[in-house]
Amino acid sequence: MSEAWKHLDLEGEGLQSANLRLVQLMKRRPKSYGLLALFPLGLHRAYLEDVRGAWVYRIASIAALMAWWFGQSWAALVIVVLIAGFAVYDIRWIDDRVAALNKALRMQVYKSRPGAAAPQGFRGRFTDDDLDDYLKVKEQERGGHVLPGKDPALNSRSRAPSFAEQEAMLKALVKSKQNNKSQ
Repeated sequence: MSEAWKHLDLEGEGLQSANLRLVQLMKRRPKSYGLLALFPLGLHRAYLEDVRGAWVYRIASIAALMAWWFGQSWAALVIVVLIAGFAVYDIRWIDDRVAALNKALRMQVYKSRPGAAAPQGFRGRFTDDDLDDYLKVKEQERGGHVLPGKDPALNSRSRAPSFAEQEAMLKALVKSKQNNKSQ
């Protein structure tokens, strides 16, 4: 798929504009791992907004160079091994850090959109104002449900006719049809 949409901005404050801004701000794993190759400079940590960690790498690298310069090769070797160990740890740390940063960026971008806030007085779908009236309306809307005394077929009875009453009604219906045919 073409990535031309990343450079197209329709100049709005809608979702498309927020997505474009997010694409520009998001941190990339391949770039982070590429910068890890230069781990003595701490560039991968600086890219992932860990300034303190970046400076630890830089200071440790300078300390290793100074120790080597002054003939302390064992001290320099220990520092280099420690830096390399932390770089190996950073292979896993990068994945977690990119995920955390990108999640925070998504939340920041989408929540900062104008009109993203709920309307004044919004309390969700639940309302307790006139709840009794609402429940009465909803009770009458249930499919197939007829409130007692409201079904004209039951002649305002409070219960459904018994089996014997239903048979009697059917016999009366058949008899009335036979009487209508004979007349």
